[in-house]
Amino acid sequence: MHLNSYAAELRLHRIRGRARLGDRKMAGSTVEYRHEPNPTVVTAKAPGEGDNNPAGVERRGSTRVPLERDIVVRRIGGFNFDVGIRNLSVGGCTIDAIEEYEVGDPVITRFPQLEPLGSRVCWTNGSTVGIQFLRAIHPAVLDSLVERLV
Repeated sequence: MHLNSYAAELRLHRIRGRARLGDRKMAGSTVEYRHEPNPTVVTAKAPGEGDNNPAGVERRGSTRVPLERDIVVRRIGGFNFDVGIRNLSVGGCTIDAIEEYEVGDPVITRFPQLEPLGSRVCWTNGSTVGIQFLRAIHPAVLDSLVERLV
């Protein structure tokens, strides 16, 4: 499909607007959906989180489902890599990365039979990386995805 310059510019303007909106949402960073705990769900803490939280109060906005599968992660402008996923929630996941990431790096996370998710790196600990989705996954979609990945 060939786009004339006006249509291409209009499309680019819309895409940039959505990206700016995603950045603004990220600054205030709240998870839109809360997933009700299942018996198979465990909560995990980011590295160093237990030290600052002596009362043991869970600070996460959603619970994590443990997984052992490969998913595709791509840094913006980089190559696709199959990486191991450790856990998944409506707001993000933890992966075992192949390449080094820095906090704030934008990435694309791709799960089987699901649209690619815009994401960013929210913490790192060596090769273990915390990924936060720019838009939370709906709990029903999460349940379906977990069934496919298990």
